[in-house]
Amino acid sequence: MSTVPARALHGDERIQVERRVRLLLAGRSVLPGVIESADAGADLWALGMESLAMVGVMVAVEDEFGVEFPDELLTRETFRSLAAITDALLSLTSGEGRS
Repeated sequence: MSTVPARALHGDERIQVERRVRLLLAGRSVLPGVIESADAGADLWALGMESLAMVGVMVAVEDEFGVEFPDELLTRETFRSLAAITDALLSLTSGEGRS
């Protein structure tokens, strides 16, 4: 999945979605003390996120945004960074990720 088009097409919406994702992760104590100031492109896995936390993030994001990640997006890469999660959400909410 290419991240450039989603970033280019969604200015303010992208910023708002990314902010909501960051707050959601902080509220779930995912990478406490780190996620609040992490760069959007920072590798969450390298910062210490584990597989079980990723599942919690996925469920929380689905609930918060009213979406369901299709099987092809259930990858480590989709949840690599705030930017990657935001890109996936923007593709789902714009219809790009729907079959």
